[in-house]
Amino acid sequence: MKTNDYLYLDHAATTPMRESALEAFKNAEEFAYANSAGGHELSRRAKNLLEESRDFIASYFGAAPSEITFTSGGTEADNWVIKAPFINSKNSQNLVTSKIEHEAVLASAEWLETQGQEVNYASCNEDGQVDINEFLDKCNNDTAIASLMYANNETGVVQQIEKIAKEVKIKNSDILFHSDVVQAVSSEKLDFHKLGIDSAAVSGHKIGGPKGIGIMFLSSKYKLPNYFHGGKQELEKRAGTVNVSGVAGLAAALKEHQDNFDNEKKRILQEREIFENELKNVLEVKIVGEKIDRLCHISNIQFKSVNSETLMVALDLKGLGVSRGSACASGAQKPSHVLVAMNVPDIDVNSHLRFSFGWNTKEGDGKYASEIVINTVKEIL
Repeated sequence: MKTNDYLYLDHAATTPMRESALEAFKNAEEFAYANSAGGHELSRRAKNLLEESRDFIASYFGAAPSEITFTSGGTEADNWVIKAPFINSKNSQNLVTSKIEHEAVLASAEWLETQGQEVNYASCNEDGQVDINEFLDKCNNDTAIASLMYANNETGVVQQIEKIAKEVKIKNSDILFHSDVVQAVSSEKLDFHKLGIDSAAVSGHKIGGPKGIGIMFLSSKYKLPNYFHGGKQELEKRAGTVNVSGVAGLAAALKEHQDNFDNEKKRILQEREIFENELKNVLEVKIVGEKIDRLCHISNIQFKSVNSETLMVALDLKGLGVSRGSACASGAQKPSHVLVAMNVPDIDVNSHLRFSFGWNTKEGDGKYASEIVINTVKEIL
């Protein structure tokens, strides 16, 4: 099967590179391949490209260039912010987060617990919205970090970040409010300072940029211990040769995303709505977060009496790529921690699939995908 014959609806996992990003990446490899920390002409060329890209990316998110540190991706940024303040700390402090965070945050929180640190988890309702009062109640004078994702990667459900960030500061102005915005960047326009976010994790490959490049935004009000050691790169914050080509590709992807934002969002939302409406007209399905605010590109659907693993494999064989939105351990199904936190009944928790649209979604993809899904579910039933 040719790639062009395969309908890819797993953009929440990763997106294909935009042509502009690929071109920027290739040009950097050809003309700015030297180490940006060097002292000769080619290194200066790489350094200039790096800083020009940083300037644009900072302005894109309403930040200062000094507040942008390039990382290997969102996972590294989450790990850095969550773990670093606690390492070798002698103060009594805790982390507040939610039960529906990305694994990068949850695994970091679990690691802190193995180190004897206190972590408090806020729950969510059946729609996937975090209980604001519970989250705020867990914040106290000993809270160092409060971390809440902007929107969930499995359901697309959006949290009231600006309101929560403001209330957190009222509870304790010293708390660093962190947000994993990896999924949100592809569907929302984000100004970190206006939102009240002190630090954020961004990943390039979610918006049509290269894999292996991401951003840690950190407000100039805060300093974090270095996570990597061995050099003075990245404003002496992160050691290691900088991935200049990846940075250039990320900047190009964000620029194209910015230029086409309204048209892309309109097309993606249109195709998702067509897809969901077609399914609802024929099948017994439940769409997570249908009545509340969610990202336009994600559709998490429960198929009554259909095993998600079985359906996912069958759809793949018919040329439609989607995901369960949860991990599998040793070949056995493992329920999504997000759906479990939402109190989805045991009988239904393994009947969900995540369909996620993206920047290269075409008109007609929603209708075509619905036809494949409907026919496949009928065959299974």
